[in-house]
Amino acid sequence: MKTIAIEPSIRERTGQMLFLNMIFSGIVVEPSAAFYETALEDVTRYLKEKFREQPLSADPVVSAVRRMYRSVGWEPTKYRPSSEALMRRIIRDKSLYRVNNVVDLANLVSARYHIPMGLYDEDKIHGNIMLDVGREGEFYDGISRKGIRAEGKLILRDEDGVFGNPTADSARTAISENTKKLRALFFCPPHTDAQHIMAIRETMQRYFSECGKQVDMESALVTGA
Repeated sequence: MKTIAIEPSIRERTGQMLFLNMIFSGIVVEPSAAFYETALEDVTRYLKEKFREQPLSADPVVSAVRRMYRSVGWEPTKYRPSSEALMRRIIRDKSLYRVNNVVDLANLVSARYHIPMGLYDEDKIHGNIMLDVGREGEFYDGISRKGIRAEGKLILRDEDGVFGNPTADSARTAISENTKKLRALFFCPPHTDAQHIMAIRETMQRYFSECGKQVDMESALVTGA
């Protein structure tokens, strides 16, 4: 079984950062259908109401994610957390990119709870997982762009190198129509409320139960302790 660890220097800079780690098996990857449209309507309604009279920066979770980025020298107004980028598109009535049922639904969960996440084909991750800071001269190929610079950014690595960060995932571990088992990792800033994390877990389980006849989930909270 793969382990997940947080590099000690990140603990020193970010504090008690958390991972909500979930593994789903029995997944059937296919185009999004009616269930996604209903979920999108619900999340859109929630975000527009919540931020009707306040900016995103006023939200404590959004602010905590931004502080987490800045703690490692990564400016979140330049490199948007994936959750915030999704929230902005939804609030401004910009269409979301459609990929497939699992990616599209996970994006809604990330936007709804304001926490950046990554979704990976479990069979494409080799060896144990480490949350680290990208090293000098380190790059990886993203899903939509090659040669993403990893230096100075929060990144995930396995024995083959970098495979994603809270802003952009890698092509190497991307979900495809052949994916049967996937890993979802939510990058939770220090002091994230336990009920908030539980709500993410429950929503992911509910959404992904629509992505196969027999979908099983394992979950754990990973800390830097």
